[in-house]
Amino acid sequence: MNALPVRRPWSSYAKVQTWVGTWLRNRRFQLRRRRVRELRYLDLGCGRNAHGALVNMDFLWHPGIDLCWDFQKGLPFGNGSLRGIFTEHCLEHFDLAVVEGILAECRRVLEIEGTLRIVVPDAELYLRTYLRHLTGDSGELFPFQARERLQGDFTPMLSVNRVFYQDRDSPYGHRTMFDFALLELLLRRVGFAIAKRVRFREGRDPVLLIDSEVRVVESLYVEAFAPGTPAR
Repeated sequence: MNALPVRRPWSSYAKVQTWVGTWLRNRRFQLRRRRVRELRYLDLGCGRNAHGALVNMDFLWHPGIDLCWDFQKGLPFGNGSLRGIFTEHCLEHFDLAVVEGILAECRRVLEIEGTLRIVVPDAELYLRTYLRHLTGDSGELFPFQARERLQGDFTPMLSVNRVFYQDRDSPYGHRTMFDFALLELLLRRVGFAIAKRVRFREGRDPVLLIDSEVRVVESLYVEAFAPGTPAR
């Protein structure tokens, strides 16, 4: 006896989502949606973690996305129009020059003393752990080390390669890794006056404290804001 097919919403199918995303991407009629017009917080590269209090923007479309947008080409908001921007495990998927351009756009659209909250994989954490393993201290595990085996064997470089080169050959693989010093440099280059390292779900704007718990084991948390008139 054959099992009855499981009913799934049309929007759950990858091919449908790809087609809708291709058709929607960067079309400006999306900006007329009430949420997009009224909310003053943006989740940049939200993936599947859509949040009710933020405009959810991603290159790929799926249910919950407010703006299907290629933000490498700019953000569709006016100067100083947003109060806060959150981005989690997104920037590492772009080349360094592209990241600088994205951060410059974030600077442009933030209001005076608006907050940018960045969460990325912490390259320093991986490199420090690698050095500890080299000196014989294998007691400190890499994030997700238990998953990284080569036919049952483990060597520290497996973890380093995974985070630095994850899915490098795909359009969405890791392209740039960050420590605090590099992020701070980029943020200052595009006009942010203050950048500081913060902790999981701790920061200056409660609306932006939506960090994913599953990522805390490997993440670097940075907040930046720029007093004065938004950059032009």
